[in-house]
Amino acid sequence: MARVMRIGILVLVGTMVGTVGARQLQTPTDWRWRTDVPAKVTNTGEPADDVMVYVAMPPGWHITTGPGVALFQPSYSGRGNFTLQSDVFLFPGDSQEEYGLFIGGRGLDSASAPASYVAFVARRDGQAAVLKYGGGRVEPLVAWKANDAVLRHPGGADTAKNVFRVEVAPTEIIFGANGKEIARVPRAGLETDGLFGFRVGKRMNLHVSTLDATFRLAPVPVKK
Repeated sequence: MARVMRIGILVLVGTMVGTVGARQLQTPTDWRWRTDVPAKVTNTGEPADDVMVYVAMPPGWHITTGPGVALFQPSYSGRGNFTLQSDVFLFPGDSQEEYGLFIGGRGLDSASAPASYVAFVARRDGQAAVLKYGGGRVEPLVAWKANDAVLRHPGGADTAKNVFRVEVAPTEIIFGANGKEIARVPRAGLETDGLFGFRVGKRMNLHVSTLDATFRLAPVPVKK
């Protein structure tokens, strides 16, 4: 048996950030963020090195970064064996920075505390990686590599949609995109319980349309 928490679902209808019709979009009041450098988070205007635009485009979110950031909702956390899945639309741009999901977030809700998490991310060139963030350093658990499972951005005015999936199993963590496995790493030695959310690099423009968390409640058979 499993319990599914559906956090957001959206049919993408446009690329506008700031307004839908005459209604001003707002930065979600129940979400938090940890930017790589001190920055202002706003609901309108242009991103810059010290400004990020983040709005709820119900029931999804549009993220336009200046600095890199980890975005999370403090009441959402993973524990035990669970799976995250998210549909992400990448918009035109020239940034080759990362975007995707993170798990095991710790210390994110205090600017003075050391932050750590494990992120499964892709780039617009179709490469993917698994990165461990902590102590101001980024350690590749799975190095950047092109993978046919990841849809690269075609260029021009089009968008690229990728469905990210992270499965925390009893002994390993399995990472996939668009229904295909990309990598798996041993769970031992990695913090997986904790906050989860989105990891987005510098100067990125994207829309997240779903974020689903599935928690396994029944015992999982042990392989012999």
